[in-house]
Amino acid sequence: MASMAKMRDLLAWSTEHQTSPDDPNYVPPRPLQELDPGLVDMILGKPDAVRMRDAMAVAVDESKSEEERVVALDDLELLIESLDNANDMEVLKLWEPILNLTTSPLPAISAQALWVVGTAVQNNPKSQTAFLKHEPFPTIINALSSDTSTNEVRAKALYVLSGALRHNREAVVKFTEAKGWKALKAALEDPHITVRRKTAFLLNALLLPDGTLPSSTPSSLQTSDLTRSAIDTHNILSSLTSSIVNPKPFGRNADQTQPDADYEEKAVRVVVTYLEGMKGSQTDVGEGLKKDLRAISGERKTERGKEWGLEEDDWDVLQRHAE
Repeated sequence: MASMAKMRDLLAWSTEHQTSPDDPNYVPPRPLQELDPGLVDMILGKPDAVRMRDAMAVAVDESKSEEERVVALDDLELLIESLDNANDMEVLKLWEPILNLTTSPLPAISAQALWVVGTAVQNNPKSQTAFLKHEPFPTIINALSSDTSTNEVRAKALYVLSGALRHNREAVVKFTEAKGWKALKAALEDPHITVRRKTAFLLNALLLPDGTLPSSTPSSLQTSDLTRSAIDTHNILSSLTSSIVNPKPFGRNADQTQPDADYEEKAVRVVVTYLEGMKGSQTDVGEGLKKDLRAISGERKTERGKEWGLEEDDWDVLQRHAE
């Protein structure tokens, strides 16, 4: 009944605005502020800030069904695709509840919350700064490495790391302090091939120079030197080459034994990017790594090697370091 009354009121207000001031029966329409607030929302729609708070209220409400909470988080993720809305998460005090939801025992809730976080920090320095204030990496690293995390949760945790770490030196420093590289290395052997692909892609992105001129003081965007140091410390390059030369099965029951071309392309690219960064260095990669590089270089003319999309210069880099 209340809804019908609102609709009648809306119809009456609309009719009032259709009468011309020249009409002898003209009556000035009521100001919009005199209408029921719910009716105003029907006309203009709620402000995004209100919609964001409403969505979070449903997401954290454990009396709601899991489906309702997931839908609310999906709505929130769509809203924070706008950089302005993502930046408003700090003002609206939404960071703490959304990070808390990433640890939900319900995998669908956890994955959806991670998706919101990853979208909020993607290409958004202001949101990245707000995110880092909450010391989030132990939580995200646990989502990536926990034995109880589902495939979707681990993939979404990598989505967060990709958005937070790329072009953000401060974030990489904090990630290192949180011992995140060990989890990232382990992700190269994750049973879910999507996680392996995302990990290799992220490693390569972090290794790429930031495009600024060399300086004694690294720019706030530079991550390549920190990533190279972590790769050396945790022997990640060897894990990458080994995963190409001796691919590990993947899938729920490790029943996928054929190499995954997409993963291999991304992994080889990391190796090439790392080796290119050694230009001018007298450091030897070691005989174990050379053996893997010789095996990888041997694929230069094969169909498998062609799927990796390497240029001739890339193959030359691999060959040079294999000798």
